Amino acid sequence: MDISSAKVLKVIVHRVGNKIRDEGLNLSKIECQRSSTLDDLLLRNLLAPVVRNGQEYYLAHESDISLNIINHYAASVFSHREKFKESSEAIAKHLYSCSSHPNIGGGEFIVILFDDIRIDGHVLQALGFFRVETKDDYLDVGEEEGVIRVIERSGISLDKIQKGAIVLSGSLKVLVIDNLSQKTKYWIENFLKASPAQTPKKCAQVAGALLKAISNKVETPSNALEFARQVEDLLTERESLSLTDLRRISKNYIDDESIDKLLVGTRLRYGITLDTDLPIESKRLAKYTKEVVTKARIAEGVSLLVSNPDAKISSIDVKSTKSGFRVVVDIQVKGA
Repeated sequence: MDISSAKVLKVIVHRVGNKIRDEGLNLSKIECQRSSTLDDLLLRNLLAPVVRNGQEYYLAHESDISLNIINHYAASVFSHREKFKESSEAIAKHLYSCSSHPNIGGGEFIVILFDDIRIDGHVLQALGFFRVETKDDYLDVGEEEGVIRVIERSGISLDKIQKGAIVLSGSLKVLVIDNLSQKTKYWIENFLKASPAQTPKKCAQVAGALLKAISNKVETPSNALEFARQVEDLLTERESLSLTDLRRISKNYIDDESIDKLLVGTRLRYGITLDTDLPIESKRLAKYTKEVVTKARIAEGVSLLVSNPDAKISSIDVKSTKSGFRVVVDIQVKGA
């Protein structure tokens, strides 16, 4: 996705409160007045981070995709730019109806229409949504009657997007950032109503989470170490792995029923199901299995992390003592 020539066409800001606290909805009467400096800030600090780091999803609906509210109003804006304000108001009302969890903070809701985004030679528009739930304190300097004062203010930080989404014209694809998802998952599940795309990156992330969960289920530290070695060897020997391969190396340590339960857990957490024979790139998967191959579990709540890439744990022996346990660990260091 090339955004080097992207432009801001329209911007509007509404204030959306928490519905359960009856904070209300304040819709802006006009679009924002823009400048080249503001446009540059919006492109650099809102659009670019979502394009660069956003997770890929697809807008969805249980029965008919035309009933997906975001898809409906985004398509309206892409076809008729004069409906931008009207559509943004409808989307803000939809966001308010979704803001019914006590952990959701009320705040500004920024809607931006972008143009001239290029993908494979095609020029697309994009509709961006950015939710601000918390603000940062900063210092300003003002002068009044010859006296220069330091003034404490509160504003929107450009360092990190709290919640953002970019809907692309001509498709159901949406790029999403949700850095406050630990509070509530309403942004993706209720507001956007989107499902994760089965991208190579997402599949590797899910497979990595599954291997980590399996490792945590292995009973003894020595068996967990042996399991980690098998994972590392496979990642080195093969260009890609499948769910069948992961099952094969796991069945010696936990039973099939436990693996099935862990698969259900990862599906619920990430929203996608790994196909049995879907190839998962080893290089991608290695990024999500670092903790499995570099971290050795010694006892409940006690682990040993090896951060030296040239060092590997060759054996681990844990014995109980009156006051706890004694651990003997052999570590091999390349070139030593």
